[in-house]
Formats: sequence, C-alpha cells, structure tokens
Amino acid sequence: MKDALELLYTGDLHLGRHPSRIPDDLDGPELSPKAVWLSTVQEAIDRDVDVVVIAGDVVDQENRYFEAYGAFEDGVAQLDEAGIPVVVVAGNHDFDALPDMVDNLDADTLQFLGRGGQWERWTLDRDGEPIAHFDGWSFSAEHVYESPLDEYDLPATDDAPQIGVLHADLDSRGSQYAPVLSSELRDTAADAWLLGHIHSPGIQIDSRPLALYSGSPQPLDPGEQRAHGPWTITMLENGDVQADQIPLASVRYDRVSVDVSGVDDPQEATAVISDEIKEHVRSELDTGSLELSLVRVHLTGRTDAHSALVDQHRSMERDLGFREGSVSVRIESIDVDTRPAIDLEDLAEGDNAAAYLAGLLLEIEDGDPREAYGDVVDDSLGTVRQAHSANAYNPLRRETELEDPDDDDAIDHLEQQARVLLDTLLSQKEGKA
Repeated sequence: MKDALELLYTGDLHLGRHPSRIPDDLDGPELSPKAVWLSTVQEAIDRDVDVVVIAGDVVDQENRYFEAYGAFEDGVAQLDEAGIPVVVVAGNHDFDALPDMVDNLDADTLQFLGRGGQWERWTLDRDGEPIAHFDGWSFSAEHVYESPLDEYDLPATDDAPQIGVLHADLDSRGSQYAPVLSSELRDTAADAWLLGHIHSPGIQIDSRPLALYSGSPQPLDPGEQRAHGPWTITMLENGDVQADQIPLASVRYDRVSVDVSGVDDPQEATAVISDEIKEHVRSELDTGSLELSLVRVHLTGRTDAHSALVDQHRSMERDLGFREGSVSVRIESIDVDTRPAIDLEDLAEGDNAAAYLAGLLLEIEDGDPREAYGDVVDDSLGTVRQAHSANAYNPLRRETELEDPDDDDAIDHLEQQARVLLDTLLSQKEGKA
C-alpha cells in the first residue's frame, strides 16, 4: 500500500491547437499538444499515480472538437485500462464542448465535476477508505464575472486531504474569467488548489493551502516561456504537500540577451549569438523531452554594426539555425537594442541634428523624455498606435488580447529610430570626410 497520495496534474491542453512560429521544415504532429497529452498519460501510467487531474480547457475551441475528441478519448482509455481515474473540470474555452465529450466517452473512471457551474465533490477511495476529496467547479458559459468561491459551500472534512480543482483568473479583479482572490483560497479548508487558465506554470501560494497553475503542458506561443509540462502533487501522511514539474514539453520558447559590444559586422554577431544560445541550451534547459528551442534574441551593447544589425536582423532570423545535442534551435525573433559605438555626451555638445539626436538618446537613457521632448514622444505614440490598428494585426487580435501602445512603447520606438538616424548621419559625415 502506498504511504502517500500521488496525483498527476495538468490543464489547458488546448487539444486541436498548435504552437505558433514553428518553422515549416521542423513542424509535425510530434510538436502538437496531443503528443504531449499522450506523453503525460504514459507518465501517469509509468508512475502508477492514484489519479490524474485536468484543470479545464481540454478543447481549444468548439470548432476543434472532433480533432480534440479522438486524442482525449485515446488518453482516457489508456488511463481507464490502467485503473487510473481522471478528474476534470471545464474552462472558458470548452465550457460547452467538454460536457458533451465526457458524455460520449465510455470510461467509468472519468469524473467530470462542477457541471452547470455548481460545486461538486468526488471522493477517491483505497481499500474502502477515503484517501482524497476533490471539489470541482466548471464554467457553464464563456464568461463568468463573479468568483466561483462565492458559492463554494461544500463541507470541510478531516478524514482525507481536500483538493480544489478550479479554472479561474487568480488575483485579477474585474476579470471575465472567474476572478478569484488568493485570500479566498486561503479561507477554505482545502489542502491544495489546482488551477487552470493561466498558461505560465508556477506556484501561486507556497503555504497551506498550496495553490498553483500547471500552465499549458505544451507552450503555444512565444509569450509562454520557460519549461512546461504536467506536475506531480504528493500528499504526505503528515499533511505536507509537494509539487514538482515534469518538463515533458517538446517545444520551448525562451528569451536570451546577447551583448554584441565590439562586434564589427552581422557575421561576427551571428557567431556570438550562436555561442550564447548553445551555452544557454547546455546549461539552462532540461533537454530530456525537448525537440525544438525557439529563441527570442535581445541584442544589447555598443557596436559599429548597429545599423547593419537593424537592416539585416530579419535575414539573420531566417538563416540562423543549428542543433545543440538532440535539440533543434531556431530564432523566433531578434530584437535589436544595440547602440552605435559613439560618445553621446560629447556629441550632444554640438549644435546640429546629430547633437539633437544625441541629447534625445541621453534623455531616454537617463532622464524623462516626456518632459524634455514631449512633442516628439507624442508623434512617436501616434505612429505606433497607427501601426497597432493596422489590419495586418487582426489575426493576432483574435488569438490574444493585444494591449494598446503606451508611452513606454512610443519611447522604445523613438529610441530605435533615433539610433538608426544618428548612425546614418554620422556615416554620411564620415563618407564626406
């Protein structure tokens, strides 16, 4: 008999969706959420866990129901055959699709909790004795503006651990996705809260009750960085709760800063970037299940190659790719935040366009550009907002919530343009000389 309760926990599978920005030559079914879901199922069987918990958004959207159905059915069938029960709640993406899917599956071990937005408890027994109580609530509509815990009235128990399963937006007042406060979770009798909705994994409350987001087991876009995969939750006999992530994701998005100070040309910068990323993969990443690393590169430093990097970074994104051990590495994007190799303070002493730009850049670096160059910042903000509203961004708006550009965005844009213009002016001056 096991001395502790061990469960495998995941959520936000989004079966039917596919990670974005995957290069065509590397794309395939092995990089899909379905593949990671089935790896998660095998992990649960290999570990002989007591139960699998899924905290909502199994299906990405209703129009992907049939693609998701087969994958989910396959995994549940394998767990059912192994005698491992599955506890699942519905999220905002599958509030209507998941109940239908569950009703159509022939699996006695599948426990769908919280139908119709009503709290529901299921108890896991071992040798006729309760070993855990699972309290679950499901979305019954796409948007829920009130905290589900306002209606949480299931009684406290002391005969076994009590685990809450909830798809919700934690500490986000005014959210339309079941806003819940950490203080509300702390006021319950639960030993742990297993949450879904936020795709970035991590522990939110590192005390009793433990509360965490599993995150999406397979990251779906460059905003979902760091390691991804399901978690093991272990309930020890002394009441302690342990949570450990299993990095099963086959795709990883990362951001790596590279200082290219002193680099003379883009070819030299490419070599520096490759070396930095290789070291990042070797020293920072768990590559056991990883097949593809997509890196967002942030270039910094003062360099004579600044203008060339600005001009050529798109082609560098396309051309820079390699393998590090078993992992394919591709560049998701390159953000050029370098500076020309010039003395801005000395240049700003002059009385010409270059001096004006040098003064502007110094103010951006160390001062308040809004106070000193308010009209210029306003012009930059108008340009950025005009670009933001362009029709080309409509597909991205449908997939994510894009925030309107603000002063910080305008100043970032202004800084990059000023650097390029200053470098151009100085290059022209050198050419005439």
